[in-house]
Amino acid sequence: MTTVTPTRSVGRRVEAASRTTPGRYRLWSLAAAAILVLATVTATASATRMRSSTHRARDESGPVLVATQQLVSSLAEADAAASAAFLSGRNEDPEQRRLYEQALARSGQQVEDIAALAGRDQAVRDILRRVSVQLTQYAGLVEAARASNKSGTADANGYLVSAVSLAGGLVQGDVKALTDRTQSNLAHDEDDRRAGFYVAVLVLVVALAVLVAGQATLTRASRRIVNPPLALATVLTLVAAGWLVRADQTSGDALAAARKDGYDSIVLTTQLASAGFGAKAADTLAVITGDAAQRSVADAEAQLVANTPVSASVADSIRQGRAAGAPGGLLGQAATAADTARERAAVAEAALRWQRYEATVTTLRAAPNQAAATAIAVGPASSDFNGFNFSVESILGQNRGQFLDGLATAADRTTRLPTGILLLLLAALATALWGFQLRINDYR
Repeated sequence: MTTVTPTRSVGRRVEAASRTTPGRYRLWSLAAAAILVLATVTATASATRMRSSTHRARDESGPVLVATQQLVSSLAEADAAASAAFLSGRNEDPEQRRLYEQALARSGQQVEDIAALAGRDQAVRDILRRVSVQLTQYAGLVEAARASNKSGTADANGYLVSAVSLAGGLVQGDVKALTDRTQSNLAHDEDDRRAGFYVAVLVLVVALAVLVAGQATLTRASRRIVNPPLALATVLTLVAAGWLVRADQTSGDALAAARKDGYDSIVLTTQLASAGFGAKAADTLAVITGDAAQRSVADAEAQLVANTPVSASVADSIRQGRAAGAPGGLLGQAATAADTARERAAVAEAALRWQRYEATVTTLRAAPNQAAATAIAVGPASSDFNGFNFSVESILGQNRGQFLDGLATAADRTTRLPTGILLLLLAALATALWGFQLRINDYR
């Protein structure tokens, strides 16, 4: 007795069906249906992944990155104002105190904003918890320095030195870690956007080939030039494939533009703000403690900002886009990266304000006594640094708009994609089956 396996049984049925014209039509119908179902699943999944990734970049990782950079600026402003208020003496400067309180409150609010934008990213939340704790510790040290300063106790300087050091460590430590994490998240969203894309395109191409071959088979067998439903199914599949490819291209172009015109400049601006803050903090510590080593630290940080003096002619070259990297350092890189007249103007203004701050620092270091140095640190040096910090924030504002606009454009290109692809391919499946069934009915 011969045993017939299920595979052999199916094979025999397929062979038997292929001997008749209606049977061949049914086999083509099943093949077309199978490949269109697979195309529907893979293309819809790819489109969904593309949409979710670009929307996540627009709604989470992009805004978190921007908010993190704003936090650096707020911390720098708070620390500069706190130091100036302390150095102004027992009857601290009320304006500097007000600026400190506003900047510190803004820092706390920005931490809350980042937490709200970060969603369920546990790593970001862990870093934010540490940042919140350190902000509280920093505020406590500033208040202790203030109280000790008013009472004239010897430990006042120690408290402020600890506060300045903590702020510097926060910017270079957990805030930098937060920046690194958000940059990693954004890069992941960009990479994840194309997951399954090439597989989906390949299956769609195979589906088109099957539909075209099926149309040719029907034309030869039925001697009819075209099968309208099957032709429509082919067109619908082609439209779905074209839409998917076009969405990938346009959303990718928008993300690339956002990275080039906004993201890279935001990262550069953050490095500029951090280096400027490092120089200011070290100079403040040098005034408080008299430690000459702090001046060396300040000089090293200042070299990162600009390694040559900024003249009026250099600033004009930056505005005109002809700076060619002058004045070197991060300012030179920012001048090279600036791609609009407004951004170039903002970089030129930051460069001039930095040069003004550097000139004031030179005057401070040449002061004849501690009292004169303190007066310069409280007045012109603090004011000039705040002007530089404000200019850097202006550059960030220019880049922020370009960056977020680019992310929004990328997200818009994919919003309707999954639903559209699904409907098109389901319609293609239905019309393909209809087309084959019409020819099968000819034999009834």
